[in-house]
Amino acid sequence: MNEPQHRSGTKFFVGAYAAAPSLQGWNPASEGKFLADVLALDGVAGLEIPFTGALHKNDEPWFLQQLPATAEYIVTTIPGTAARLQADPAFGLASTSAAGRKAAVEFAGEALDAAHRLSAHTGGSGVRALELHAAPVADGGRTSVSALADSLTEISAWDWQGVQIVLEHCDAFTPGRPFAKGFMTLEAEVEAVSRANDLTGRSVRLGINWGRSVIEQRRAGAAVEHIRFLRRAGLLGGLVLSGCSDAETRFGPAWADVHVPPAPPQTGGSEPGAYALSGVLEPASLMTADSIRECLAAAGTDHRTGVRGIKVAAPPHATVDERVDVIAQTLAIARQCA
Repeated sequence: MNEPQHRSGTKFFVGAYAAAPSLQGWNPASEGKFLADVLALDGVAGLEIPFTGALHKNDEPWFLQQLPATAEYIVTTIPGTAARLQADPAFGLASTSAAGRKAAVEFAGEALDAAHRLSAHTGGSGVRALELHAAPVADGGRTSVSALADSLTEISAWDWQGVQIVLEHCDAFTPGRPFAKGFMTLEAEVEAVSRANDLTGRSVRLGINWGRSVIEQRRAGAAVEHIRFLRRAGLLGGLVLSGCSDAETRFGPAWADVHVPPAPPQTGGSEPGAYALSGVLEPASLMTADSIRECLAAAGTDHRTGVRGIKVAAPPHATVDERVDVIAQTLAIARQCA
C-alpha cells in the first residue's frame, strides 16, 4: 500500500495478536513472517503482547526470538483475565471474594515476571507498561472500590523496574444490557486508583480502549468523553484505537468486543496524502477517521498520558499479507489523524 505523508511523528503500539495467523492454527513460519512485517511498518513503536500465563500461547521462547531489542512493548493481561473468569467468576483484582482477589493478584505477579523476562530479552528497558483490569463482572456485589484499591496498593509495592502500571478500562456492567466484559465503571476505577496512589505515592494510571468505551455506552462519543475525564483527573495512561460496530459485521455481532477495524476514510486515491484501500477495513465500523482525530487531540501529546496504540482484527480466513495490511491501513489512518 502507499502510505500518506504524516503531520506528526507519533508512533503506535500494535496489538498484533488480534490479527495474528495463529488465531487459525499454529504455523511458526506464517507467524514469524507476520510479526516481522508488522514490526517493519513505518510508525510502529512496538507490540502490545497478550499474557495468558506465558507471553505466547504456543511457544514463548520462539516468540521472544522474533522480537527485536530495538522495539518497545506493552504486556496486557486481558486474555488471561478472560480465561480465568470462565473458570472462576469471582476472579479479579476488584473481587469481593478473598480467594478471587488473591488469585488475581498472583496472576498480576506472574504477568510482571513475564514483563521482566521480556525486558531482559530487550536489554532492560523495552517494556513500557503492564495493563491490568478490574475484573470480575460488577454485578451482585461481586466488586468493590476498596477491593480494587487494596489490590493496586499491594501490587504497587513490587519492584516494577520502570514498567508503568496501567488499569485498562473495559465496558462497565449496566443492569439490563448485554455486556462484553461488564467490569467496574470508570468513576469507580478512578476512585480506587486515586486511593492506591495516595497510599503508596506511586502513579498507577488508567487506559482507554476506544471500542470498549463505546460498547459500554452504545454511542461513538463515549471514548472521547472518557479520555477527557481522565485528563481532568490527571490519570490518563494510554489510548488504544480498537473499533466496534452497532451492526453485525464479518468480524462479529453488533456491540461485540472483536476489534473491528476503522471505517475507510472518505478521501480518494488521487488526493494528496491518500492511500489505496484493499477492502480489509470495515464500512460499518463506528471508529471513523474523525473520531480517531478527536480522541488523539483530546489525549494530547504529553508523554505522561501514556502510549498510543491500535488493535484491530483481520477478516476471517485472511492471508498473512491481508493481516498485515489491515494493521498497515489502520496505522496509516491513525498517523494521518495524529
